[in-house]
Amino acid sequence: MDANLQKMDNGADFTVSTIRIKKNEIIDRLINDILAARTELGITVFPYNQFFKSYLIEIKPKYLVIDSLMPFYGNKILPKTEYIKINAESGNNGTDKYFLSKYKDEIISGEENNFLIYKPDEIVIVEKRNVLRVSTNKYNAAFIFASYGNSDFFYPVYDLSWNSISFNAEITMEPGLILKNAMVKFLDKAVHMDLKIIHSTHNDNDAKFRVGCRIDKISDKDRDLLINFILGIERQNINSNFE
Repeated sequence: MDANLQKMDNGADFTVSTIRIKKNEIIDRLINDILAARTELGITVFPYNQFFKSYLIEIKPKYLVIDSLMPFYGNKILPKTEYIKINAESGNNGTDKYFLSKYKDEIISGEENNFLIYKPDEIVIVEKRNVLRVSTNKYNAAFIFASYGNSDFFYPVYDLSWNSISFNAEITMEPGLILKNAMVKFLDKAVHMDLKIIHSTHNDNDAKFRVGCRIDKISDKDRDLLINFILGIERQNINSNFE
């Protein structure tokens, strides 16, 4: 799994993170969440460079069924083409997901033209802001264990994302320093990572410091555990929105 970070402005704590997901289990969870959330899809057809909007309506073992494409002038039959780029915006959590696929077949049902496309081998997640808030209540609690200076600390996680983490600390922490071999515990799992401190901001409400960190080093196995935890939170949020 590849993870790349690109700074997009002059702010020390604003980055756009991209993660390439290649593990089938996580790809399946991402696609299922797109279907469950009824996320609108942006579809770019190559080499024609035409743009349409659609929805995922069914998941098959090797294929995806998408709704008839909807440009502003009405339904469009998908031309047989080499590549189709599918983009799914996640909305409030500041992430987009996209993947490349290929046209497989047209499915005609009455007057509707739906389309069968191949399941992707890779999904790219683009995180447009530095943190993705996850619940830290008793069901989804996450805690960080690490050392700063000559002291160990243990704090509840405030925000957790694909590539970043923040927590409230009793002391300020110096931006740019690396927290080596920090451990984040959630549910019955623990992951280890090196964290680079990006900012330490005083919070007047509780007289503590919000410490924001970028994940500087993490194994593929631990990143998979982290991503699965976040996907579990997203799935709970999706289910609660439709209850």
